[in-house]
Amino acid sequence: MAQSVKQLPKGIWVGITILLTSQAVLLFRDAKKTGRNPWVWGGAGLVQFPLPAIAYFILNRRNQKK
Repeated sequence: MAQSVKQLPKGIWVGITILLTSQAVLLFRDAKKTGRNPWVWGGAGLVQFPLPAIAYFILNRRNQKK
């Protein structure tokens, strides 16, 4: 497996970096605007895709309905 990761083109790495960074920034800004632990959500957005975004928007929607 380590061999196959090293063989990935640089463009894929750039795409993954852009994807995770944009998700983290989006989650951070929205969480800061609503006062919901922005650093936690931004950090989670940097680590994994798309679960943190899905969880954030489900939890945010649930709390807005109350």
